[in-house]
Amino acid sequence: MNNQNKIHIFVRFINKLQKKQNPLEPVKIPSECISKAEIREQIDRIDQEIISLFAARFQYVSEIVRFKTDVESVVAQERKDHVIKIRGEWAEKHGLDKDTFEQIYRFLVDHNIGKELEILRSKLIG
Repeated sequence: MNNQNKIHIFVRFINKLQKKQNPLEPVKIPSECISKAEIREQIDRIDQEIISLFAARFQYVSEIVRFKTDVESVVAQERKDHVIKIRGEWAEKHGLDKDTFEQIYRFLVDHNIGKELEILRSKLIG
């Protein structure tokens, strides 16, 4: 089974989960927690989901290189700037600090661009 099939199966699985319940929905709301340990348990659970979603996101990032032919198309500065700006706006709508999340996404996108460039180089050499 190739990676594209695995991604397709994973996406279908996630979609089914989301129809049943939101996987990020905490078992307890924060005000129901009665100890630091319970709060930390919820934070750990949410962080595991976030990491899982980043892993799924990265699979798409790896696959998009199939549609890119040069460094300029990988860097896609206009798209990069747009993504970072929009993610900051999304964060702000949730009461989070826009600048912080723009920095987080700038780091993430820059990292992904580096990985895409590695994949592109091996594609061009291979």
